[in-house]
Order: sequence, then C-alpha cells, then structure tokens
Amino acid sequence: MRRLKWYHTFLILVLLLSIPFYIWGALSPVSGLPFGLPISFLMVFVPCGLSLYEAWKREKADGIKRLFRSILDVKNAHGWALAASLLVMPCISLLAFMAQTHMSSGLPEPITVSYSNLPLMLLLYFLGAIPEEFAWTSTLTSPMTKKYGPVMAGIWIGLVWGIWHIIPWSWAHPAWWIGGMLLLNLLFRVFMVFLYEFGGRSLFPSLLFHMMINVCTGLFPNNGSHFNPWIFCVGFIAVVGTQIGYFGQAHNKKTGNWL
Repeated sequence: MRRLKWYHTFLILVLLLSIPFYIWGALSPVSGLPFGLPISFLMVFVPCGLSLYEAWKREKADGIKRLFRSILDVKNAHGWALAASLLVMPCISLLAFMAQTHMSSGLPEPITVSYSNLPLMLLLYFLGAIPEEFAWTSTLTSPMTKKYGPVMAGIWIGLVWGIWHIIPWSWAHPAWWIGGMLLLNLLFRVFMVFLYEFGGRSLFPSLLFHMMINVCTGLFPNNGSHFNPWIFCVGFIAVVGTQIGYFGQAHNKKTGNWL
C-alpha cells in the first residue's frame, strides 16, 4: 500500500479539521458579520495553520517569514499575471450580466449594485484571501504541479477547495447552484495554478484574483443573489482552454507532463 504524500495528508487534514467550524456555524449562527459571512468563515485559519506548520517544519522561522513576505511579492509577478488577476473576473462578470439580461429569469427587478461598499470589500476580501492562498497556492501548487502537471494539480486542489465550501454554501443555496460552484471552483483553481506557475511564482496575483472572485460575486445583482455559476463556467472554460493551449506545450516539452 502506497504511503500518502504530505500534500495528500495536508488536503485531508484541511477537511477534517474544518468540521468543528461547520458545526459551530450550524448550531450558532451569527448575524452582523461583514457582507453576511457565516461564523464558519473562521475555518480559513485551518489551511493557514497547516501552511505555517509546513513552513516551520521545512525552514523554521525563515519559512514563516518567507510566507508572509510573499503577500506583497509584486516584483516577481509577471505583468500579464497581474493584469489577468484583476481583469478576468470583472470581464466575465460583465459578459454574464449581459447574457442574463436575455434570460427570462436572469436578473432581478430593480437591479441594485452596492458600489459604496467596494473599498471595504477590496480590503476585507484581499485580507481574507491570505490565509487560504498560503495553503492552496504557496504550499500546495508547485509540488502538486511537479507531480501531476498544472491541470490535474488545479483539479485536485480545486476539488478539495470546493468540497471545503459545500456545507457553508448549502445553508444559502440550492443543489443546482452548489454543483455549478464546484465546477467553477475547479476552473478557478486551474486558472490560478497557471497564474502562479507561469506568472513568476508570486503569491500576489493569486491573492488579487481570489479577492476579485469575492468582490465580483458580491457586486453581482443583487448582492450576489443572482450570481449564476453555470454561466460563469462557460467563460472560464474558454479562459482555461486558452491557458492550456498557450502554456501547455512549453510545459510538456520541459517536463513531459502536459496535464
């Protein structure tokens, strides 16, 4: 029987150690948190804590310092990665909005968008992305890409990322929406693996993109109530397909591991 790799154990522990937060969120719902966040959002400190442990195990205090310094690592980020991290999600949101205007049940009446909350959303969602991306990007992406290739690494990480969110999603959304978000999370994560591996291995673009996911979801009419993940999947299939076509051949020649 094969021993689990450390990153497999890491992913399993993220799910198992988050269970108390699911129970807390279900038994003790809290209102008044920013943008309607459930108390279970504190589970972000599970992957963060595991990442800090991995960094300490490998490099002691230097590893933890390196992890925190990577938050604002703009210098190593390629220009296209910074641009893509900020623009892809808003562009697909605009296309989704346009598509839903032509659907019978696509958008609410009247449409309201809370732009006044935008500065606070940008700040809180950027800070909220840090503990997650310490795990998904800084700790897991490169070793899993080396083992599986960028697409399969993104699928594995994205699958756990999506499963990790299922219970909080289920408190507010129907099954069809959750299914769409699971697929969309896979596409998001494959996109982010390419963003990191081919964009300078800087954490900063991943943080920006994670921030933009939450900002665009929250700004979609009305306060995200009509965000349809299946429509967004269509746009991200095109984006990820473009990444695979552009970067895949170079990765295959270098490693022999195209997917």
